[in-house]
Amino acid sequence: MPFNKYKIYDSTNLSKDLLNIFIFDYISNINNAKIIISNKKANIDKPYILLEKEVLKLIENDIEIITMDFSIENFQILLLKLLSKVFNEEPFELLYLLEEKRKEVGEFIKNLIVLFEVEDKKSSMSHTQRVAYYAKKFADYLGKSKDEINLIYDVAMLHDIGRIGIEQLMLFSKTRVYDLEEWDLEHTIAGSIFLSNRKELWYAMDVVRSHHEHWDGTGYPDHLKKEEIPYLARFIGIIDWFDWATHTATSEHFGILSPQEAIEYIKFNLNKKFDPEIGKQFANFLKEYLSKEEFI
Repeated sequence: MPFNKYKIYDSTNLSKDLLNIFIFDYISNINNAKIIISNKKANIDKPYILLEKEVLKLIENDIEIITMDFSIENFQILLLKLLSKVFNEEPFELLYLLEEKRKEVGEFIKNLIVLFEVEDKKSSMSHTQRVAYYAKKFADYLGKSKDEINLIYDVAMLHDIGRIGIEQLMLFSKTRVYDLEEWDLEHTIAGSIFLSNRKELWYAMDVVRSHHEHWDGTGYPDHLKKEEIPYLARFIGIIDWFDWATHTATSEHFGILSPQEAIEYIKFNLNKKFDPEIGKQFANFLKEYLSKEEFI
């Protein structure tokens, strides 16, 4: 199932640089919001923050629980108080909701993933870096918004978190191709289990777990099919396959494919392995990209 964001109403826009942008979905209907921050007094039965005449108030059941002069620091304090009331958790446990914490943890994990991957001598890029590179280019080609592109790049960098260390293990295995393919089946589950313990990165769990699912249900680990597979998992999945196919020899296609061969394979497997719409778009993107820029 796709990761569900928490709905937030914020007519002040003060929270947008503070909260994890991939966990919260900003909406305009105050009644449907779980988190409410307003510059007007609201007739609602939920706790909320009111900013009025340079004064911050935490209000619950029409009672002003806390009143503070406005400052960004005081707003942060009230925001954590509000979150703790809404989620019934201690403020410290809610740090994963903060954008700064997400970036800090995310950057550390991304660097760790790249550190453990084998780099290509020509481009000095690892598999994850190439997937993220093509994902960003493809998203831009499709006209995605800046926020969507940032999200796509972020989950692309995290998609193979469950594979950390496998390539290094293969260097010491006499049957490394067979072992890699067998052990590789576990990395989606391993990655999703790891992310379940890192709340800051829950938004990436759909992609980490489901980017090897196939449109016809023959993928893994859950044998999802068609739209059961989260959109971003289908999006990253085809880019992930393309990079593996053009850089790694596997038993699937008995050797490394050229970019042109990989494009033909994608077109042949639309409605089978790949989402037909995303697959067609990606094939068109690759043709245009390769006509202008060097393959990496």
